[in-house]
Amino acid sequence: MSLFRFIGRSTHLQAGQIVAVLMLLILPSVNIGKTAGESYETQNVLLPVMSYSPETSLMFGGLAMVQFKPGNANSDTRSSRFIASGIYTLNRQLMVELVPDIILSEDRWMIEGRYEYAHFPQNFWGVGPETRNRDKIKLDYRTFGINQLILRNFGNSVYAGPKIRWVRVSDVSINDQADESVSASGINSVEGNTLAGIGLSVRNDLRNSIMTPTKGRYLEFTAMYYSGLAGTTYPHSSWLLDARYYLPLRDIQPSVLAFQFQSRFTTGDLPFQEYSLLGGREIMRGYYEGRFRDAHSAQVQAEFRRNVWWRFGLTLFASAGEVWQRFDEFSMVNPKFSAGAGIRFNFNPDDPGNLRIDYGIGQHGSGLYITIGEAF
Repeated sequence: MSLFRFIGRSTHLQAGQIVAVLMLLILPSVNIGKTAGESYETQNVLLPVMSYSPETSLMFGGLAMVQFKPGNANSDTRSSRFIASGIYTLNRQLMVELVPDIILSEDRWMIEGRYEYAHFPQNFWGVGPETRNRDKIKLDYRTFGINQLILRNFGNSVYAGPKIRWVRVSDVSINDQADESVSASGINSVEGNTLAGIGLSVRNDLRNSIMTPTKGRYLEFTAMYYSGLAGTTYPHSSWLLDARYYLPLRDIQPSVLAFQFQSRFTTGDLPFQEYSLLGGREIMRGYYEGRFRDAHSAQVQAEFRRNVWWRFGLTLFASAGEVWQRFDEFSMVNPKFSAGAGIRFNFNPDDPGNLRIDYGIGQHGSGLYITIGEAF
């Protein structure tokens, strides 16, 4: 859970608190350090954050990002990035995340990682597409996770390679809306669990940018297997399909129409944090991430992006999705919908990278999201 992913979950910020967050984010982002190279200027971004929410009391932290190209990369190689973020609250909540995304010369290799530690309560409404608002409870647990993916370019922008994931969930406690301890009935792995998985990822990536794509397409299929022999508490498998398309609008320059379809399927006995989730900062914005969860999910979204003045841009987005338990139970009779708008600030005009501020509204809530890079 990154710093800005956390901020996106704090949906009860008051207007004055939101302004304080935005000022602290936007003003430092104008002052970008640069290290001159022969063909590319490394961008160094440091963003402090301070805010308040009912869930955290006073919250403070920061994010540092380096956007660069490896020393032997040519001009056609897309830029790499390394992000480190951390946050601490007066309620003694701590979240730390390291995210290296490295692209080697001529895009021959892509090395992506995510290393995270989090101790932060999560709302949980149960499993299924018809859970009610009054079913909400609070899950509090600690997570330490390692994700590593190595992809090789086999030509025509087709990448494939292994993925390794290890996660430990511990110190789980459950409270109701009155903050009183409740029974763990119906919640799998409340005693904690371990995931140890290996899988294969295949990707066709023709985007012109990872952080701020304006044309091209992206298609990914990832299959993961979590074996009991490797130490997984609840053995299971998962499959993820992610398809994106970016259409530049020549008559409304500079504007982009972006589309995404994402679906996840699982088999086996799932711990509570491994269900397919609906909502979050990337898709179905406006829904708390995990407001609806089940064995399978399907979500689709569209977004219109336009630069309006200097480095500032505006976006409009809409999405729909659903979760379900069995393949033969899938139905779109009563899908979930969300829509919203956002502001963009390009902190790196030489190699566009956006500060993203979105507000989404769904049928079961709303959310403010502040992060770096487009939603998809």
